[in-house]
Amino acid sequence: MIRQALTLILAFVGGFLVVGGWIWAPQISNLMQSPFSSGPSVSLFADPNRIGRPETAPVVRSCIFKVVDVGPDAAKMQPSAAYFILKAGSMQANVSAMLGKSDRWSENQTIELAASWGQLANCIYAQDDRELCDPDNRAAAVEATTKCFAYAKQADGSSGKPAISASDARVLEGFGDRLLIMLKNHRRYGTLVAADFGSFAPPEIMRIMREEQETRDICKR
Repeated sequence: MIRQALTLILAFVGGFLVVGGWIWAPQISNLMQSPFSSGPSVSLFADPNRIGRPETAPVVRSCIFKVVDVGPDAAKMQPSAAYFILKAGSMQANVSAMLGKSDRWSENQTIELAASWGQLANCIYAQDDRELCDPDNRAAAVEATTKCFAYAKQADGSSGKPAISASDARVLEGFGDRLLIMLKNHRRYGTLVAADFGSFAPPEIMRIMREEQETRDICKR
């Protein structure tokens, strides 16, 4: 009974966030930048000048509507609001996981979130390499990459849930493989360092940060 009530509350809050989030996004997103947020702008170890605010990143303006489909509202919606809608879905999924909610809907949502963050990250990395010299762009790349790997891991059955379908697994694996290749390049270019990802980054990311060596700093040229 309690779990059902919590699920109903969660669904209501999630619906409110998705429908009305674009109106309140500029105000609410500021409140989300806490030391306990999963966002990258609060890394405990990064140089504070390296990481900015992902929702205001120029690369998000270029990429977010390729990921978040808001239909005809795209012409009048701020990119930061669309970014908040994506984060609101992530918040809802996180609460579902905390409640132990495991059903087909929540599993599909986790897969969709992994794919959405992966698509956003791929679009960001497709920009010119020097775009990540901008702190906001770097923050967007870090958050999208981190969340892609985190949700992919949550969806892959390693946490005791049934394994996802072979087709979904191939999609997520494709995103992950491409992101790792691009992470290696940006590690070598000096545009991304381990501290940018904080102390709780997925192991795939930290392995790249540890094994690859910086060969130049393209942001100083």
